[in-house]
Amino acid sequence: MALYNVLYLSHQTIWFNAINHGFEQLARTNPGWTYSVTTTAQETQPTPNLYLLDLTEEKEVFVESFPVPSPRMLVMVHASQRRLIKQLFQQSRCSILCVDEHFFNFREIIESSMRNKRFLSPFIREITTHVPSSEEIIVLTDAESKVLDFIREGKSGVEISQALFRSQKTISSHKRNIMRKYGVRDDLGLKKKLLVLAESAC
Repeated sequence: MALYNVLYLSHQTIWFNAINHGFEQLARTNPGWTYSVTTTAQETQPTPNLYLLDLTEEKEVFVESFPVPSPRMLVMVHASQRRLIKQLFQQSRCSILCVDEHFFNFREIIESSMRNKRFLSPFIREITTHVPSSEEIIVLTDAESKVLDFIREGKSGVEISQALFRSQKTISSHKRNIMRKYGVRDDLGLKKKLLVLAESAC
């Protein structure tokens, strides 16, 4: 019989009961699978498969204080906590569940945690589509950053070359590196990407 261990790190609220009910339903429909939800870690217990943290009342958190910096940490938030969601998505690898959603898959939560893969409920996936996570942050060299600043201003390769006192070949090389790092193939793709990033930063 497979036993799935959950450690609930917050005080018990309605969300504790809802999560417990969800796991109970899953156990009922999957013979041979069972679970335990505890609120205190004990030495005699096996290592939890999932850590649950209720942040539905919080405005800001210190990600560094999380007991486990991995997808096995499932954080619960409200849809209205956009800034907190963005912070969690960018600064950690934790899984994120929006408690306002009616359609998410408990089985997917379990499978993700067992594979150490980040779970994001549908609403969270939707609003973080264009937000770079801690694993996706793009690092540019100083020269590439300067070139990118001019590109944002709408300058041409010739204008950038003259402003930075570099050959057009060098500027083109920096531009190719920038496009590769942003995962785009041409100038139009780069402009669209920069526009999306500017909107998501607002």
